[in-house]
Amino acid sequence: MSDQATILREKLQFANQPKSKVIGIVSGKGGVGKSNFSLNFAISLCQKSKKVLLLDFDVGMGNIDVLLGTVTNLSIIDIFNKNLTIRDIMNIGPDGLKYISGGSGLSNIFSLSESKLTHLFNELDTAIEEFDYIIFDMGAGVSEQTIKLLSAMHEIFVITTPEPTAIMDAYAMIKHLVLNQVRAKLSIVVNRISSQKEGESVHFRLEQAIKHFMNVEVNLLGMIFDDPSVRKAVISQKPFILHSPSSQPSKNIEFISKKYVNEDFNEQPSHSFIHRMKSLFLKR
Repeated sequence: MSDQATILREKLQFANQPKSKVIGIVSGKGGVGKSNFSLNFAISLCQKSKKVLLLDFDVGMGNIDVLLGTVTNLSIIDIFNKNLTIRDIMNIGPDGLKYISGGSGLSNIFSLSESKLTHLFNELDTAIEEFDYIIFDMGAGVSEQTIKLLSAMHEIFVITTPEPTAIMDAYAMIKHLVLNQVRAKLSIVVNRISSQKEGESVHFRLEQAIKHFMNVEVNLLGMIFDDPSVRKAVISQKPFILHSPSSQPSKNIEFISKKYVNEDFNEQPSHSFIHRMKSLFLKR
């Protein structure tokens, strides 16, 4: 009898665990390649048989559409405006990637009534059951609402480059997250490096400053080399991992996603994203 009770408890515990890992991808400033990383990383995960939903949360920009060379007219706000479900507004991208385009109405999405927010969270909850990873490509900078949203996520990737302003802005972003008690696991991606040494130097400088002033560990997820193939892919409106799969940046993305999946294999999400969203945005 005790063995049966133990098995039942384990089944219930597993059933209550959130299926999707929710990742927020941020940068302190614009122009560091955040959306390009988000898209190519998501496609690389799909190529490893992972089910991925990418949400363009860069208000009104539609960066994912531009990078894919597509035109879509629906965004998350149309769940209310046109009485659609979250599956109605999903688009199908390369290698089975599902994505939701950014929209101008996103700027006011968390100012909606409690009933509409509840409806949104319930729609997102249906997606949790379907995907291994839900990736939010966030806008540059921070606000009170984006901090709340990031507080509900399981992991946050901070994208930076070797430019001094990008490094300082990445540090400022991490400082905002820490001071606002965001508990998500933090990782850094150093984009557009000219050498391995340069990338390691950027991470070291950030890591030392963060440890000294905030006493927080920040993981180096990976580095991506600067390469003309990325610009050519952007002009062609095709993800660089598909446009130039043998290029150094594509190999870097492949390494990062493979490393991430391997490290993530036995790691369960520590909390329910939807439960945290409701507790942060709905009145109790």
